[in-house]
Amino acid sequence: MKTKRGEVLQKNFSAPAKSVKSELLAPAGSIEAFFAALDHGADAVYCGLKEFSARARARNFTLADVERMTTYAHSQKKNLYVTLNTLIKEAELPKLVDILASLAAIPVDGLIIQDLGVWRLARLHFPQLPLHASTQMTVHNAAGVKMLEQMGFTRAVLARELSLAEITEVRSQTTIELEHFVHGALCFSISGQCLFSSALTGTSGNRGRCAQPCRRRLHNRKQPGYHFSTSDLSAIELLPQLLKAGVMSFKIEGRMKSAEYVARVVAAYRLMLDAQENQRKSALQEATEHLELSFGRQATKGFLTGFVPTGIADSAQHGGLGRPLGDVVSLRGGMIGFTTKERLHVGDRIRIQPQNDQAGIGFTVRELFCEKKKAKVAKAGDFVQIKIPEKGFFRVGDAVLKVGGRPLFTLSPDACLERLAKVLVAAETDTQEKKQLDSSVSKALASLLPGIAPETTMIQEITVRGRELKDIGLLDDSPQVARMELPLNPRNIAAFQGAQHLLNPKKERLIWEIPAMLFGPDWIEYRHAVQMLYGLGYRQFRINNLGHIPLFAGLADVVLLGGFRCYTLNSQAALAWQDLGLAELTLSLEDERTNISDLFHRPLTIPLALTVYSPVTLLLSRIPIKGLRSGNVLHADNDEIYRIFTDTGLTEVMHGRDLSLLGYLQEIKEMGCARIIVDLSQCSTGSSKGQKILATLALDQPLPDTFTFNYLQGLS
Repeated sequence: MKTKRGEVLQKNFSAPAKSVKSELLAPAGSIEAFFAALDHGADAVYCGLKEFSARARARNFTLADVERMTTYAHSQKKNLYVTLNTLIKEAELPKLVDILASLAAIPVDGLIIQDLGVWRLARLHFPQLPLHASTQMTVHNAAGVKMLEQMGFTRAVLARELSLAEITEVRSQTTIELEHFVHGALCFSISGQCLFSSALTGTSGNRGRCAQPCRRRLHNRKQPGYHFSTSDLSAIELLPQLLKAGVMSFKIEGRMKSAEYVARVVAAYRLMLDAQENQRKSALQEATEHLELSFGRQATKGFLTGFVPTGIADSAQHGGLGRPLGDVVSLRGGMIGFTTKERLHVGDRIRIQPQNDQAGIGFTVRELFCEKKKAKVAKAGDFVQIKIPEKGFFRVGDAVLKVGGRPLFTLSPDACLERLAKVLVAAETDTQEKKQLDSSVSKALASLLPGIAPETTMIQEITVRGRELKDIGLLDDSPQVARMELPLNPRNIAAFQGAQHLLNPKKERLIWEIPAMLFGPDWIEYRHAVQMLYGLGYRQFRINNLGHIPLFAGLADVVLLGGFRCYTLNSQAALAWQDLGLAELTLSLEDERTNISDLFHRPLTIPLALTVYSPVTLLLSRIPIKGLRSGNVLHADNDEIYRIFTDTGLTEVMHGRDLSLLGYLQEIKEMGCARIIVDLSQCSTGSSKGQKILATLALDQPLPDTFTFNYLQGLS
């Protein structure tokens, strides 16, 4: 079904739920963590399946587990939400349909999603599933939240970069439930905007497989530091202010964390949420004691207080969890030796952290020796020896950190499974409902488009993304370039009046790109800029976020084109963006050859474009990096370099090499790709680098000092 611009399909939309009380929402990456959360005061738990979870390295759950967990949670008058918050490849759509049907039959209390393909399938075929918009969707302003509300989402998980004032503004314009993270690990990058892990290893954070390269050591000149390793969020003192701002669900991060961690953090936040105003001081003191034993990183209130705290990203501080016990001074007989800085018990968990940028190895202390005698406990100042696991490589000088103390939650995994096995699941779905679900599955599977042979005789249309207004001259100098795209930014807006004589004759071939992030009053300023350009006859705009669509409300005949940040890894996502009024989509920069080919073999009625040359922003952040200026370069231990730019008001961390698929253009054409994009926004079209890229494009030859991203290595 086609829609007019700005409209979304209303059929089968769920009405946004009214929030009646606050909710403490806890993570469960294991069955122990599930019970730890509920036993210590969580109102709801969120968990992932073994497929399509943003924490793919957590143990996660089967559908049978989720069914029993839901039944148990409901028996306690609690809720269970399932995360399907990753981007879905084309070949994974049939599996996704099966999972959606199973979750609808259970039924779970909410589905946390990122991919608009999941939104479209759930909305059309499984409307009984309440949908929560994951923080991975990068919804960061009132316009984006209002879009979610119109699209039938029942809850928005807000970006973690918002202040209390910005959250209050969102609440004043919407009625949808608002959820916000209050505790746990922070990402340096704005959620959903990180390509760092994907570019380095092919394991994408957008697909739940982040390798956490932001925790690694980098060098500023010759000075090592952990420039992208953030502190942990702890907003326990701000719960009253968050309630007042309109947040109803307080989310704890930690599906990779232990049950003990979950128990302590949930207990701490339960104390504060239940405390009367005159009890908050004593409740906070008791809660703080719990949090001190949860062994998180250095704490920060993040952006909630309206400014960037000094310690949110301190290059001098390693991001590792735990309290320092000492450094390894001996390695013999399968044991490490060190002088401990505090009490250490058998049963405590420690981690050995190497001095380089590699991940540490954690394990439980099973045997402890003080002065060569077996002991149960060692006191501060004792020289201790600890048996180490067989797997792992350790060195003298490695740091020893304590990451777990005396337990608050003691149930073993077997005991938890036995407890869950006693749960009687609800009776089998009645025949009528089962027939409806079977019909929904059949219709959903039938809606997945069949493959077709691509057209290989078409002429590829080239769009060049420039840097500044004078780049428009390329349209005269290079007849093969069909369209020019320019960033709509303060510099180009300021220069616009003096360049209208250059731009006006090219209106029909010019695209204005909206910046990815529009916080607070920025959105209003860009609404005015869009209206000004529209009044002068410009009609083509490139958008990069759901919150951009309302910028064009009431403007007829506007052509909205999706940028690569409008993630499209499957045909259902493409159709979803088309439902929302877009006229063209750009495939993701991190996509792979096989999935790209699959998409071009689908009979879509919305054109797909592929970026064949582009600089790559690995991290897009609201966090400034202390001691670094725009243009500075950081070096990794493997000699890769990363360039820092702050000209946009955000921190952009750029890969030292550009993405280039030059040399593969014929192959891409044979896939059926008729539109390609060349991004010269970092060098401009008239520079020697820009001219070289365009000349090489014409010859379809590889360029040195570039990389193919995941095109050849694959995306996992």
